[in-house]
Amino acid sequence: MLENEAEERSEAKEKDNPDKKEEVVKKARRRRREPAKKRILAGPWPKIAIAAIVLCLVLAVVLIATGGSSAPSVPVIRDVSISDIVQSSAVVTWTTSEPATGQVTVCTSENCTSTKIDEGLFMNHTTALTDIQPNTRYQLTIVSKTEKGAEARITLDLNLNAKTTIVVGPEVGNIAPDFTLTALNGKQVTLSQFKGKAVMVNFFDTTCPACETEMPFIQSVYDTRPRDELEILAISGERAQMVQSFMDTRGLKFTTLTDPGSVIKNMYHVASYPSTFFVNSDGVIKSIKAGAFNNQVEIETLLNAL
Repeated sequence: MLENEAEERSEAKEKDNPDKKEEVVKKARRRRREPAKKRILAGPWPKIAIAAIVLCLVLAVVLIATGGSSAPSVPVIRDVSISDIVQSSAVVTWTTSEPATGQVTVCTSENCTSTKIDEGLFMNHTTALTDIQPNTRYQLTIVSKTEKGAEARITLDLNLNAKTTIVVGPEVGNIAPDFTLTALNGKQVTLSQFKGKAVMVNFFDTTCPACETEMPFIQSVYDTRPRDELEILAISGERAQMVQSFMDTRGLKFTTLTDPGSVIKNMYHVASYPSTFFVNSDGVIKSIKAGAFNNQVEIETLLNAL
């Protein structure tokens, strides 16, 4: 209180000095404003503002972790087979990882026809193909779509001269399941577009030490084999920015694809990293390597066996 009286006497003296009148007025205004500031800081608004900021940060982290997308999951097509092949018909069967419709498009070099789309959603699908001719090569595209509109498709060849069942699946001796993924350069890449040459499909993760160890061997194979004979597709389920940094810092140039949600990894039943599938020019899986390659020669040996 003594301090307040001293301050008031000082201000009274300052009022007699015109030069300090303006400064006295400013001091008085500051004193009047200070209680208002204290009331605001003591009220609920600062807590609300802090809570809003925290909520925004949490939402930002969630969006980053999920890739900023809530797109429905893509169904996985498995266990495709073509059987009961006779003079002018065949039966196509397949399963999907979740209920979905089914449709088959049959194409020749001249035209395409499609079967009727399933009226319901199923996990086991059977479609009969009719009016197909012997000694004719057909391309079949199987399409399944979920209730939310997520679509999966695979493409394979059919020749009625075949004597055995054609099976699509991630096992040796089967047709490699087709897929389409986005490369780091933004282009869409489909496995079946490389029919006519060998393909190495390598599943990896940037945090996997064994994957990092074998990458130089894969790059050496890529550098020595002509592009019209071999294509290398490396697939990671991580964010594109992380994968791009991994590839750049190690000077890796082969095609790298991102697999959001590990859909293709699950389609190929990949249990651990790294895993590599060797697909021949007809699209058939000839060998599977689980684990890292020890040297370039090991890769070359498997490629020569295709």
